[in-house]
Amino acid sequence: MSVELDILRSFWEDEVLAHHTYSLLCKKTKDKRFLELAEMEKKHAEFWNSLAEKYYNTRFRQGLRIKIKKLMNKALATIVPTTFLIHYLEFGERDAVLEYSKILSKFREKPEIYEKIREVVIDEIKHETELARMIMGEEKKLSNIKDAIYGMTDSLVEILALVTGLAGALANPITIGLAGLISAIGGTFSMTSGAYLSAKSQNDLYQGSVKEVEAKKLIAPEILLQELQEEMTKKGVDEETIKKIIEPLKNNPETIETLVKTMKITEKPANPKETAKTTGIYYIIGALPAILPFFIGHIIRTETTKIAIVAIALSATIALIAGILTAILSGTSIKRKAIENVLIILGATAATYTIGKIATTILGIQI
Repeated sequence: MSVELDILRSFWEDEVLAHHTYSLLCKKTKDKRFLELAEMEKKHAEFWNSLAEKYYNTRFRQGLRIKIKKLMNKALATIVPTTFLIHYLEFGERDAVLEYSKILSKFREKPEIYEKIREVVIDEIKHETELARMIMGEEKKLSNIKDAIYGMTDSLVEILALVTGLAGALANPITIGLAGLISAIGGTFSMTSGAYLSAKSQNDLYQGSVKEVEAKKLIAPEILLQELQEEMTKKGVDEETIKKIIEPLKNNPETIETLVKTMKITEKPANPKETAKTTGIYYIIGALPAILPFFIGHIIRTETTKIAIVAIALSATIALIAGILTAILSGTSIKRKAIENVLIILGATAATYTIGKIATTILGIQI
């Protein structure tokens, strides 16, 4: 199979899955805008399939892989809050704009195909803008959730690594539990201070960037158009293709402003006090799966090694869920992020437990 056909298949799969997800969201929310987006994605999928049929004499079929992905999307649409999923889809539409823009140059000598692909790109730009509007006003909630996940996962790794390391060296569960609790309290103060200072700096940068874009829109919108061109150039889109894409946007400064903000401004607004409070609270909560089993194990007189296994299992489960949510909020691969989180947990605990055992052997610790 040629590289070009692989690219077309990839585009087709993305559109099929997008159509399925938007359809699910329409059923869930009863919002007809999702139905319109779903129908548009279905049209795009058929377009990519028609290219495969015309130039490579083949049509794509939905195999087992797509069916599995559809089941995963259905689970996400059912369990994950709608705002989360819209935020994730917005990243997908943004990536689609860039990828489709790059492929345009390969069809420059086929005007009829070139124009159709350009229409698809314009549709995807409209999709990205529409999704951004849907979650407008929800940024604060999303930011708080990100802070909560950050605080929880950071605590999860740090405290679990500590208690499992001690479990390799000590036999008394209550001692390990108390050490973990003290470390969690100390870490909370440290995380709260750091989160406050980080959020304050981030907020200052964001507000400055937004004001700059808004001023340019009012005073010199042509500069915003130029900046949009520059951002697309950085992403690898050739100059001629960029001109074709942005031509219909020249008389729509609001869309240009939205695209420049989403593509250029990486910092997001944050309330320093809320960020610090959320991070601190969830840092403590994140430590509980690692600490509580040792207190409970002490009461029911369970072996330290068995308690450590329970703590690791609980923490790995929470890390898996946190990884899924992090991927949705950041627009990265859900599977990769979830597995990455679990592997970090298992790697850190294996390393510290081994160190604890070595310390016991070398230093002769018996507690």
